[in-house]
Amino acid sequence: MNQDWAERDGNGHYWPGQPPLIPASFYPTPADPLVSPNYEGWWRRSVTLAARIWKPSLVLHAILVLPTLALTVPADAYFTAENERLQATAVRGATTAGFAPLVELFQAYLVLLAALLASALVSAIATAIAVRLVVLAATGQPVSLRAAAGYGLRRTHAVLGWGLLGGLLTGASVLLCVLPVFYVAAVLTVLTVVVTLEPGSGIGRCFAIFHADFGTSVARVATIFGITVAAAVGLGLAGAVLTTALGTTGGLAVATLMDGAFTLAAGIILPPMLVTAYADMRARLEPFSTAYLAPPPH
Repeated sequence: MNQDWAERDGNGHYWPGQPPLIPASFYPTPADPLVSPNYEGWWRRSVTLAARIWKPSLVLHAILVLPTLALTVPADAYFTAENERLQATAVRGATTAGFAPLVELFQAYLVLLAALLASALVSAIATAIAVRLVVLAATGQPVSLRAAAGYGLRRTHAVLGWGLLGGLLTGASVLLCVLPVFYVAAVLTVLTVVVTLEPGSGIGRCFAIFHADFGTSVARVATIFGITVAAAVGLGLAGAVLTTALGTTGGLAVATLMDGAFTLAAGIILPPMLVTAYADMRARLEPFSTAYLAPPPH
C-alpha cells in the first residue's frame, strides 16, 4: 500500500492526504474533473471532456487538416510514383538509366520526410490548443476556440522546441534497440501537455511524473497507444485494399479522405485522454488537482 494515500472515498479508493498549508480545494477529490483514482475514472473523465470540447475541437482540426493534407498528399503521391518507376526499371532490367531513378526516389523521400515533419509540427500546435480547450472545460470556463488558440499559440515556440528535442531523443533510442524506443515514446506521450501547461518544464518533467506511479502511467499510455496503433493499422490495411481495387490514384485519394476523417476524430478523442493522463501522473507525484489550472480570482 502506498502510505502517501491516506484518505479513501466511498468506494475504498485511496486519495492523497492534504499536507499542511494547502487548501482543501487544491487536492483532488473523487469528483475532480481531471484527476481520477483508477482506470475506470480516467476513461470516464476522458469521455466526458471529449463530449464538452468536440465542437470547437472539430472546427480547429477541420481548419488545420486542409494545410496538412496539402503538404502530405502531393509528397506522398510523388514518392509513390518514383517508387513505382524504380520498380518498373528494375523489372525491365534497364541499365542505361544508371543511378538516376534511385536518386530521384531519394529526393522524393526527402520531400515526403519534410512534409511529414511539417505535418507533425502543425499537429503539435493543434494539440496544444486542444489541451487548452480541455482545461477550459474542466475548470468550468467557456470552451472558446479563440481563447484556447490565443493561449496555445503563445506556447508554440516551446511546443515546437521541446517536440523537436523529443523526436531526436526518440530517434536516438532507436540505436539502443526496440524496448528503449517504446519506453521513451511512452514517457514523452504527455510532453505537449507538460510544455503547454507548465512553462519552463519539458522532457525531464515527463520522466518525473511518469515514474511517480509506473503502473498508472503505463495503463493510461498503453491505452492511448493501442487506440492510435489500431487506427493506423486499420487505415493502412484499408489503403492497401483500396489501392488494389481502385488503382494508385483512386486508392490514394480515398485513403487521404479516410486519414482526414481519422485526424478529425483523433483531435476530439485524444486530447482529453492526454490531459487526464497527465493529471493522474502529476497528482501521484505532488499535490495537484484541477484547481491548480483554474484562472486566478479577479
